[in-house]
Amino acid sequence: MLRDLMFAARTLRRSPVFALTAALTIALGIGATTAIFSVTNAVLLRPLPYKDPDRLVVLYGDLRARNNYGMPISAENYADIRSGSGAGFDDMAAVFTTRQVLPRADGTPEQVRFAGVTTNFFRLMGASIVVGRDFAESDGTPPPPAPAGAPPADATAPAPRVPTMVILSYEYWQRRFGGDPSVVGTDLPSGPGNPQLRRIVGVLAPRFQLLFPPADNIETAPDFWTAFRLTYDNRNRNAYFLRPIGRLKPGTTLARAQAEVESAVEPIRKNFPLYAGARFYMRLEPMHKALVEEVRPAILALMAAVVFLLLIACANVANLLLVRASLRGSEIAVRSALGAGRWRIVRQLLAEAFVLTAIGAVAGVALAWAAVRELLALAPENLPRLASVAIDPTVLAFTAAVSLAAALVSGLMPAWNVFRFDPMTVLRGAGRSAGLGRSGVLRSLVVVAEVALCFVLLIGSGLMIRSFVELQRIDPGFDPKHLLTFRLLGGRAAVNTPEQRAAITQQIESALGAVPGVEAVTASFPFPLTGGYSTIRWGLPDALTDPSKYQAVDFMLVRPGYFETMKTRLLDGRTFTPADNDPKRALVVVDQVLASKAFPSERAVGKRILIRARTPERDSARRAGRSGRAGMRPPPRRRCAPRWRSSIRRCSSRRSSRCRRSSGARRAARASR
Repeated sequence: MLRDLMFAARTLRRSPVFALTAALTIALGIGATTAIFSVTNAVLLRPLPYKDPDRLVVLYGDLRARNNYGMPISAENYADIRSGSGAGFDDMAAVFTTRQVLPRADGTPEQVRFAGVTTNFFRLMGASIVVGRDFAESDGTPPPPAPAGAPPADATAPAPRVPTMVILSYEYWQRRFGGDPSVVGTDLPSGPGNPQLRRIVGVLAPRFQLLFPPADNIETAPDFWTAFRLTYDNRNRNAYFLRPIGRLKPGTTLARAQAEVESAVEPIRKNFPLYAGARFYMRLEPMHKALVEEVRPAILALMAAVVFLLLIACANVANLLLVRASLRGSEIAVRSALGAGRWRIVRQLLAEAFVLTAIGAVAGVALAWAAVRELLALAPENLPRLASVAIDPTVLAFTAAVSLAAALVSGLMPAWNVFRFDPMTVLRGAGRSAGLGRSGVLRSLVVVAEVALCFVLLIGSGLMIRSFVELQRIDPGFDPKHLLTFRLLGGRAAVNTPEQRAAITQQIESALGAVPGVEAVTASFPFPLTGGYSTIRWGLPDALTDPSKYQAVDFMLVRPGYFETMKTRLLDGRTFTPADNDPKRALVVVDQVLASKAFPSERAVGKRILIRARTPERDSARRAGRSGRAGMRPPPRRRCAPRWRSSIRRCSSRRSSRCRRSSGARRAARASR
């Protein structure tokens, strides 16, 4: 075989144009396939970098009556679910993330990402601590209340502060503290307006990440981790922020674990009317499946497209080799007359295909390496595990297997034609035309297959171009041109009153408005089309007696002038003015979808709707007392939120919901509809 390969190399060297054309054709197919497979391997095939990742599940809250799916849950619901569904789980932990501003060593502010986790989180995920210690159970225990009969504390003395235990990420430890191990046991500097005491107890191993779907709104790489002090207060049961993760016991099926979690959720629906009316359920999803569920169809479609491209390249090379074998009819006839068997000639032709494919594979890997760098720059933000995409040994092994298959596909056609080849006809002088004639059917079949594959790619490309054009035509409800956004975090310790906060906000807006080139300044929370979970409940007056009639809707807090700055068209009524900042003025601006749903045949301006931010559980005490479930203390009775006056602004909800889905906010868009 080695002699055949050397002879094939010498033969191809005498035909450089043919060899270069065939090798480049194969290189394009293998390069594209290798580049996309590197993404497929990193995102879909590679297991999660956790301990026993196949047994990890994510728990999602669903309010089915309100079409709210994939919600985080409250600390109280997490505690009840964890204690009520332990038979099928080895353990259960929870996490939430946010951002803050902390001072650097020189006093300048730095935006940092931090995560609050239950104390067993790192043990559940199998993460290791390289410096210091892991969280202890006591780190997540709230401070004990003052004993009964204790003398009152001195009102003039500062209240004792219980430190929150902190574990630094390895990357933040290196960047902020230069890898100094002596920082363990010291306190993390606090930012202005945030005098919380945080004590460093350890440093996490390098490259640990939180791999959640983008719609879950979880930071991938927090800078530091705090031990969440898990309290139990039913007044906070509707504060949704925790993302639970569970590890199934060996042999426990997902269906059995789902049944156990459902049995733990049933008392919550029974004891709290809000959850009964909203039809609150918990849904278990394998962690890897939840991570890649939204991007799997797109990646598989791209993988299929490059496989088609590789098949087209193989068909091209096979056609070239078929013509080349036909033109070499006299040579093959002489070799056959000298005693070479058909299998010997077939092996020689296959050797040429292997040499061409090997050259194309080397060039293809180089093209794939360059393509991966471009893919990382152009990839969408909702593509998980993007940093792990690389040309690694697994990808190289796949490339070798694909190259072998390409060589076989490219070389089998001319090799099979040898069995239909008559050397005596060629030697009698009719070889060239006869050889070409005999291979004409094969070449026609190859061309037909090639054109068919091209049509598949052409149709797919046309659909992608059409989708891109439609995306460009989406009206998000505002003019996105010339908008510059940034996030303002932190505050000042002396800013405690609404008047002081308003003065600081006005000062910032005035300073920004004075910058040359700035036409207008406004603020909102959250940013439009950022995704995540940001819903409130609304209803008409009949929802006061029937909480199940409340519905979920996305909401934003905006400054006066927001709609004018964003150039949002107003359909009816008016927008906000500075006078509307008075807390006694309860005014809202609604979109066209909510207006038509609440008042289908009336003008919505001047009407009232009910906004429920905190939920009164009026008969929870009686129900919880009958249930006998330990720890389920009902919240006190609260007054309903006031009715709010509404006006209308333009809504492109049908179109903007597509944009939300493209950014991972599919569940929030579903709630808006």
